[in-house]
Amino acid sequence: MIRHSDPWLGDEEIAQLTDCIRNNWITGGVKVKEFEERIAELCQVKRAVACTNGTSALFMALKAMGIGQGDEVIVPDFTFVASANAVVLAGAKPVFVDVKEDTLNIDPSLIEGAVTERTKAVMPVHLYGQSVDMDAVLDVADDYGLYIIEDNAQGIGVTWDSVPTGGFGDIGCLSFYADKTLTTGEGGMVLTNDDETADKCLRLAHQGNLGKGRYVHETLGFNFRMTDLQAAVGLAQLEKLPIVIDRRRHVDQLYRDMLRTIRPKIDKRCFNVPYRTLVMVDDPEELRLHLAENGIETRRVFCPLHQQPYYSQEGQYPNSVYAYEHGLQLPLSAAITDKQVEMVCKSIKQYYKESK
Repeated sequence: MIRHSDPWLGDEEIAQLTDCIRNNWITGGVKVKEFEERIAELCQVKRAVACTNGTSALFMALKAMGIGQGDEVIVPDFTFVASANAVVLAGAKPVFVDVKEDTLNIDPSLIEGAVTERTKAVMPVHLYGQSVDMDAVLDVADDYGLYIIEDNAQGIGVTWDSVPTGGFGDIGCLSFYADKTLTTGEGGMVLTNDDETADKCLRLAHQGNLGKGRYVHETLGFNFRMTDLQAAVGLAQLEKLPIVIDRRRHVDQLYRDMLRTIRPKIDKRCFNVPYRTLVMVDDPEELRLHLAENGIETRRVFCPLHQQPYYSQEGQYPNSVYAYEHGLQLPLSAAITDKQVEMVCKSIKQYYKESK
């Protein structure tokens, strides 16, 4: 079986976890602090606040910006549902706009048309390891006085004009889910250059309290804390990150060399770190079943938010719909071999040869 995505785990992670257990400290502690500091340095931001997952990071970011009841946040229609869910959980309304056909990221030219008197923020999502056109998003946000909350869940290591994604806006969010470029199994991080914003996020993650072992809670908060066990895995993953990035880029390029109709297209201003490689075909479900029969695991792409049962609504989102109806995610991780990539491509070509 060629799996859709495999985390690259080994002796480095075992050593870090063993250190936690031998020190008898497994909840949030020195390893979480070190992990936060190193992620902040990697993403070139002043502060990073660890939390349970990418969804809680987005929720914390929205609440830290004061977004809630009666507010609207502009979100790309083609993204993982957590982007919109976090807005609803914060008490606000997500407003969907279409994505660009080539990059599958939010189309900045459509943001202005979605702005109302209730719009408080825009949430660019750096999808599939390809940066949003942040120059254009910054221009629109500046014109209308909007907060920028970057959903960088799939974008660690990605840069736009040599600047890491996640640090362009007022606040950025990371996810360390099992299939991410850097994983802690579950986990997330909020990024900001503002101390006050960072402290708000700390209170939200720590039951409204900034001080450990101090039972005075200044604000309403939640238990969104990361553990040292998770951070230990993250620290080991950070040591491997340059190799993982190189490997993911190499695998993505192999696909591009062997197949046509690959997405997303790479903007020259972006240093991409492929989270997924997509092939656009007329019959993605039939191709998925063929590949599964040949021991190759693939996935369909995100259902557009406006077509999700919970968010169902009318609207014109042609690029989002096209991607959903034609896109198939191919296996991509640091663990996949060149030979396995060749087998995937050979099986795809065999399917279309037979179907003719």
